[in-house]
Amino acid sequence: MADAFAGVRLLGPPVTDGEYIGLNEHETVHLHEYTRIYAVPGLYEHVVQERLQCVSPQVAAEGLLRAAARLGLAPESMTVLDVGSGTGLVGELVRGGGVARVVGVDALPAAREACLRDRPGVYADYVVGDFQLGDGLGAALRPYAFDGLVSAGAFGGTHATPRALVNALGVLPSGAPVAFTLHEQWMDEADPDGFGVAVERLVADGRLELLERTRFRHRVTTTGEPVFYQLLVGRTG
Repeated sequence: MADAFAGVRLLGPPVTDGEYIGLNEHETVHLHEYTRIYAVPGLYEHVVQERLQCVSPQVAAEGLLRAAARLGLAPESMTVLDVGSGTGLVGELVRGGGVARVVGVDALPAAREACLRDRPGVYADYVVGDFQLGDGLGAALRPYAFDGLVSAGAFGGTHATPRALVNALGVLPSGAPVAFTLHEQWMDEADPDGFGVAVERLVADGRLELLERTRFRHRVTTTGEPVFYQLLVGRTG
């Protein structure tokens, strides 16, 4: 598979314009141009997991499994919600850790298509929807009794907002384990609209109890600089 991507180049990041990938001599795409990247089997994993050394999927999946063990939950009895499922790597890791059933959610139809193409059978269901919108997502998830939530890199920046995090946690019962990763810049508590304030509010309101909060290197940029995230592991209140 690596030979198939021998011509892929990492470009940037220009300060104001972000990171790019040269797919070939004639086409350059933004790193977050997911619809185009997902259209090529294995390209996202080659660029993000292999070339940019992203570890958030493993970190989030392991965090969820640790929380489940700490709470005395048997993975083989759990149904877990994976928010921002992408091509299904997190779901695959969680299933590999013994979780019986995972339901994926992503805002992009292209993500669902790529997952069903590359990782068929990982998810019991894969729903296209956005937790920050009133787009029928709640109704689509209502048939499932979730026992936990996992999310790797889906919240913050150009992705889902703090409101989406609150809404996603709202589909869980009290005492459910959760694990999600967030860029540390979005955890700045001086930003009233940021995730730091949102998480503190969830904790203060008793809707979330934090069990772990760990800084880790999420990945490197296309020019090799480290990008640090936080892993938040907890249980719903």
